[in-house]
Amino acid sequence: MESLVLEVRNPDTVHAIAEAARRQGTTPEAAALELLETAVLAQRPFAEIVEPVARSFDESGMTEENLDDLVAQATRPGLG
Repeated sequence: MESLVLEVRNPDTVHAIAEAARRQGTTPEAAALELLETAVLAQRPFAEIVEPVARSFDESGMTEENLDDLVAQATRPGLG
């Protein structure tokens, strides 16, 4: 497995990552990794991101009407 080591030298960026980590209750390294992975994922086409979900839905045999009913049940007031 390949890895990449980065050094962040901009004090404002370091501070922002440290603050994000504090809010998340994690380490600055973990927060920076999450931010980086999110930014990389955001560059991918939406269809590519949701393709595994769409494939799983197709393989499940569930109809769109079944899904609509499930969503309606889950979002009714008083649930959750």
